[in-house]
Amino acid sequence: MNKVFLKKNPMDISDYIASEIRDYQEFRADTEENPIDDPALIVDYLTLIVYYLVKCRPRSDHDIDSICKLMGASYFEEGRRTPFWAIISEVSTTYSNDPVFADGADLENEITNEDIDQCFRFIEYEVLFIDDEEERDSHLGMISVCKVKYNHSAQPPRLSKDRLNIGKGRDLINRRQFEKFLEAMTPESIKAYLDRFVVGQDETKKILSTAVYNHYLRLANPDAKLIKTNILMVGPTGSGKTEMIRRISNLVNVPVVVTDFSGIVATPWKGRNKEEALTTLYERAGRDIEMAQSGIVFCDEFDKIVPSKRYSRGGDINDELQGQLLGMLEGTELDVPVGGSSVIRMDTTNILFVCAGAFEGLDKIVEKDIGRSGIGFGSDIKKTEPFQLTRENLDQKHLIKYGMKPELAGRLHAVGVLNKLTREQLKCILTESEDNVIKRYENEFREEEDVKLTFTDEALDVIIEKVLSMDIGARGLNSVIHDILKVPLFEVPSDRDIREVTVTGAAARGEDKPEYSY
Repeated sequence: MNKVFLKKNPMDISDYIASEIRDYQEFRADTEENPIDDPALIVDYLTLIVYYLVKCRPRSDHDIDSICKLMGASYFEEGRRTPFWAIISEVSTTYSNDPVFADGADLENEITNEDIDQCFRFIEYEVLFIDDEEERDSHLGMISVCKVKYNHSAQPPRLSKDRLNIGKGRDLINRRQFEKFLEAMTPESIKAYLDRFVVGQDETKKILSTAVYNHYLRLANPDAKLIKTNILMVGPTGSGKTEMIRRISNLVNVPVVVTDFSGIVATPWKGRNKEEALTTLYERAGRDIEMAQSGIVFCDEFDKIVPSKRYSRGGDINDELQGQLLGMLEGTELDVPVGGSSVIRMDTTNILFVCAGAFEGLDKIVEKDIGRSGIGFGSDIKKTEPFQLTRENLDQKHLIKYGMKPELAGRLHAVGVLNKLTREQLKCILTESEDNVIKRYENEFREEEDVKLTFTDEALDVIIEKVLSMDIGARGLNSVIHDILKVPLFEVPSDRDIREVTVTGAAARGEDKPEYSY
């Protein structure tokens, strides 16, 4: 399709597009649906787009991506003039003697969203024959974005691979992306990446890194029938569960979503339902169903759907919800809402699920089971060292005793246990980990006001003590520091002479405000 920009005359542009569409129609002649309902209308529409780019835009915009952007900007939205037709209206005034623009403005009342959908199918067909994989991949990515950038309520059209026999183009392109990830990464390199941001929790980082790597192996080798490994992460608030998956989302090239499962219920009309995670995954994938079906879902607060008897909201309700999750985690087709009354069928077979929660009280179940409850003779000796939950002493039977259905526990193949952060680990997170909280505030003062921010050693110790007393792990760091800095964050922008802000121990304790240097 890029060759159309070699044609400068509007008639030549129109003839070229008409020829390509005829080939496309013949190629799709064996399908039940009509690929393009009104070819003449589509020829005029695409001719207008290409002619506008040739006539009014620099040579750098003479490409398929620019065509797709203008097509996306053509989608009709009730009550508003869409960007492309506003452009054409203005251009037709500037070039009042040009019949292409004069006649083209009338197309606004003839082109429908379905026509634009059909144009995207045609462009996608053209792109799939590009030999260069990187160029093809780039164009397909732009198509995916443009199909939904303006037409948010519509499901983007896709070529049906079972009808369009072109070597399963999209599938092969996606698979090549997965292979590139495997060429660049190993479980060790994934963990090394996590080490830059997450302090401690080495065993869980290894489990997560291996699961992500194996996820890509399955995606790149769909015929090998490799084992799917869903993960359960057990650990207190602020121990690094969410931070790990957040960093993984920055590393991988498949969509990743984080969903709070604390409000998920078995009956959708009474609250949020489990399919919400898949809806978000679909949107995160640019409404590309194949990429969505290759994504990663992080189910946070997962313990809230399997509460222990001590915190039970009603066993029958929880049993029903857990039963509904079995197929989703193992692999099944579900109806997923995508806006209004629209639904799509999504296969969860290749989606990696990472479930996480604090599971308060689980350690007591494990401690009692292994005989360390401290009851009877010798109890004083047994309690000299606090019990610590580990991957070695946690078993599936303990999850079942906690309230998890055996079938659900069996779908969570790898379990990682995160421990409460120590004083030393919190200080390392605060000062040494990449992109730490202090560094962010330092950047904020430096970038906005060119002011240096300094914390004394005493101030750091006070901050750590405050966070430890909150008992929410690393999550408390930001709130504590922001509270300490709230005065300079307000005052410093008004005083351009301040060169440095120093947080002392007294300031950290709230006895004084941070010191200013000029």
